[in-house]
Amino acid sequence: MATPLILLHGYGEDAKIWDTIKAAFWPNLNVLTPSYASRSDLQSIDEYAEAVYNDLQSQNINRGVLIGHSMGGYIALAIAEKYPDFVKGLGLFHSTSYADSEEKKANRDKNIIAIEEKGAAGFLKDFVKNMYSDEFAENNPGIVEEHSKAVSQLPPAALKAGMSAMKDRPDRRHVLEKASYSVLFIIGMKDKAVKPEEALEQVNLPANSSQLILENAGHMGMVEEPDDCLEIIQSFWQRIEREQATTE
Repeated sequence: MATPLILLHGYGEDAKIWDTIKAAFWPNLNVLTPSYASRSDLQSIDEYAEAVYNDLQSQNINRGVLIGHSMGGYIALAIAEKYPDFVKGLGLFHSTSYADSEEKKANRDKNIIAIEEKGAAGFLKDFVKNMYSDEFAENNPGIVEEHSKAVSQLPPAALKAGMSAMKDRPDRRHVLEKASYSVLFIIGMKDKAVKPEEALEQVNLPANSSQLILENAGHMGMVEEPDDCLEIIQSFWQRIEREQATTE
């Protein structure tokens, strides 16, 4: 049986962000896209991770290749820390193992206030636009607007919970340093949310890593440069499958 590919969505989006990639794998691979965008009962990244892990366990998923976009990467790292045997491969897609800086934490607090003042749709309109590179947003306003509308109905309480959980997450560089599995980094050089230089620093932390550098992408590589992202995810999973086959 193929090792499941588990795609964890980021903040300001839901599991539908993976539809194109998921469709490209079907029916050759069991691709799972857990959704937690509407949950307001989870107060920390560890709680998000536990919820995702328990959901996978309920489906009899006992191992997987985890690829997390942004906040999804934080969740993937938390799963890898607590359940290392579950993880057969790990991907950080525009994400980081570093904790928030004090400046970043202050910005998270401002965002929480903005959610309270503007509501979900008002807050997400500007937030979503900033997830893309300036060039992409200018040249593809329809795509950005469609993204904003798709998530505009998310509960404000869920948006606040996710923002707070991201702000308070711990540093997890040690997870990468101790990783016995392959780690993939997808890095956007025009990313405003995860500094490219910070993302590049992490590449040398795991013993076995590979990376895709997207020169023109912001924080949404699966939309901005979908072909390259799909190709690297496919090759990453295929390599892990080959490695698994030689050890089983």
